[in-house]
Amino acid sequence: MANWAVTTAGASLEFDTGNGEYNSCTQIDTNHFINFWQGTDDDGFVQTFTVNTSTWAVTTAGASLEFDTQNGSSNSCYQIDDNHFINFWCGVDNDGYVQTFTVNTSTWAVTTAGASLEFDTQNSYSNSCYQIDTNHFINFWGGGADWDGFVQTFTVNTSTWAVTTASAVLEFDTASGAWNSCYQIDDNHFINFWQGAAYDGYVQTFTVNTSTWAVTTASAVLEFDTQNGSQNSCYQIDSNHFINFWAGSAGDGFVQTFTVNTSTWAVTTVGASLEFDATYGYYNSCYQIDNNHFINFWKGTDDDGFVQIFDVNVPSAATATGFFYFFN
Repeated sequence: MANWAVTTAGASLEFDTGNGEYNSCTQIDTNHFINFWQGTDDDGFVQTFTVNTSTWAVTTAGASLEFDTQNGSSNSCYQIDDNHFINFWCGVDNDGYVQTFTVNTSTWAVTTAGASLEFDTQNSYSNSCYQIDTNHFINFWGGGADWDGFVQTFTVNTSTWAVTTASAVLEFDTASGAWNSCYQIDDNHFINFWQGAAYDGYVQTFTVNTSTWAVTTASAVLEFDTQNGSQNSCYQIDSNHFINFWAGSAGDGFVQTFTVNTSTWAVTTVGASLEFDATYGYYNSCYQIDNNHFINFWKGTDDDGFVQIFDVNVPSAATATGFFYFFN
């Protein structure tokens, strides 16, 4: 198998038979994960899951919590500490909301930890957040009056679990900012994949000033798909390699690996793309399990929710960090 090639590793689990859109997951411990999604009546739900690291089978761990009774789309979550999590989503009137949550690591039940913050009063589509340090987070989304691409930093008060804005907004795409998926490269650099002009797929790196928390672009844009670049979900493989799942031509599911030049911060492709679903590849959400295994959730046949494990052929000279991620 060629270097950086991707293959499946385990069977899929259908975790929601009614609706399973806008998934976003992150790791709790070595084999437990939390996932936020839009379920019945378009409401927001969150639940914990268990992975069997011998068979790679996935099962539910705790009951689901309905965290938004009106709308729960465009979720993007991240871990704050051992049992607290932050989630950005599109709520009432399509406005942008963010809130913190607590996981009981005995029962695996999920509860809210702090009040929600409305960070965009016009629109908030395709949120994608990441942790900067212990209590600062960055979020990319499509918002404003024209659904352009925006990015901003946020602060979590780890005593009250309240969330506030930390910096002014940066408009990084004046045409479109849909289907964002970001990841941290180092202490203050981030990569983001999104769907921009003409529905094509774009990727770019960004810098955060950790004194002012202002966000600026770090490199030129790379257009990685000239037909469609929606439903992105990316994750880090090693210090400068990243994997991205997206819906490409005809809405099919694709996955590919990318390299970041840490001197120029330019992004290039490194492996050929794999078409993992020939019907649909919507609402992807991925996460790393170990050095070369990744899990991905997505919306496939009959709009049902699917999950599967993927394998990346990492060259022996490469090193990777271990993580995990959820999707539709």
